[in-house]
Amino acid sequence: MSQAIALLDHVIRPVSRALGDAHPVIEEILLGAATLRDFDPFSQDGDTGLGVFGISPALHWRVWDEYLAFQPDRASQVRGFASQHEFLINPDAELVTNTRYAAAIGISALEWVKPSWPMPEDADGLTRLWSELTRVDEEHYLTRLHHTLERLCQGAGQPHYAL
Repeated sequence: MSQAIALLDHVIRPVSRALGDAHPVIEEILLGAATLRDFDPFSQDGDTGLGVFGISPALHWRVWDEYLAFQPDRASQVRGFASQHEFLINPDAELVTNTRYAAAIGISALEWVKPSWPMPEDADGLTRLWSELTRVDEEHYLTRLHHTLERLCQGAGQPHYAL
């Protein structure tokens, strides 16, 4: 089993289903973002965020303050993925050390902007959505993300990908 399939099967999809949001757009964007990080959960590149999915502390807090604060049931579910003690000490560290929590934040961020979702096969739209959400506009990163999403979009019809 490849690392990408393992990440999809054991992190992204189960967290997405637990939150009630299983959808190809979520899977493509998070898997694409993780692929660019070379599956280095300890990557702390300031331009592309923290952890496997490259979520910045700023986006992390915006999701909590502007979305989860108004969705108490969902906030409780997301908080359930966090470590019991570490989250209280350094919540941003959870994005680096806790892949399921990072996925829950990424999924919540995408759910927050759901009205602007493109179709799952629209690599241009998916790239633009993640770029706008994470506020990453570095051309090299976006080119790589677009290329990765194009490959994922082409594979969206394969049996393993089906929800």
